[in-house]
This record gives sequence, C-alpha cells and structure tokens, in this order.
Amino acid sequence: MNTYINLDQLNLSGGQRQKIVLARTKVYGSKLLLIDEKATLKILNNILQGPETIVFIAHNWSKELHDIFDREIYLQDNK
Repeated sequence: MNTYINLDQLNLSGGQRQKIVLARTKVYGSKLLLIDEKATLKILNNILQGPETIVFIAHNWSKELHDIFDREIYLQDNK
C-alpha cells in the first residue's frame, strides 16, 4: 500500500503493470483492450465477460487460448 508506483521507471513487474493498464481501461470505459501473453487465463476469462473488444497478442498459441477467443489472426514476416 505504501509503494510509490512509477510506470516510467518500471519499478513494477510486467504483470503488475499490465494489471494497472487493465484497471485503467475499466475505469475510463475503453472499448478496446490490447493484451499480451503475460495475462493469465483467469484474467482473460474475466475481461472476456465485458463488452470490450479484446486483441490478444501471443507468440505461443495454445488450445486453451484457441477455445476462449472468437478469431485468430496470424502475422508473418515475408522477407
């Protein structure tokens, strides 16, 4: 409770920063959430119950993730 949070100086873990970003989107009523693979399935299942559009970015796509999302979009480098 007494920890000063400074997102610019990164005195929080990646997971902690992501939870703060998620809380901000809920507070400000954002319609779009960009989430990376650090989010846990518990967090994902919770936010997927809301009205927001979720864009989930992952390097390792699992069957569990496949089962909870509507669509998959694959990007590849065509060099």
